[in-house]
Amino acid sequence: MELAIVIVAAVAGFSIFFFVLKRVLRMAVRLAFVGALLLALVAGALAWWWYAPFGGGSNTNSNRSAPARRAR
Repeated sequence: MELAIVIVAAVAGFSIFFFVLKRVLRMAVRLAFVGALLLALVAGALAWWWYAPFGGGSNTNSNRSAPARRAR
């Protein structure tokens, strides 16, 4: 009789443990996905700011001087 109670308690404990484990792993995977998405967005924003595609201040071609002409 005692062995049956121990077996039932062990099965119930393992089922609760694996149920909670499954939920925690699912939450961890979602959190990792959201973190990777946020990291990609921040990296993209930093690259956008670093390269400034719409002229964000100075133009790289404006600092070039005209080519020198050869004296005749």
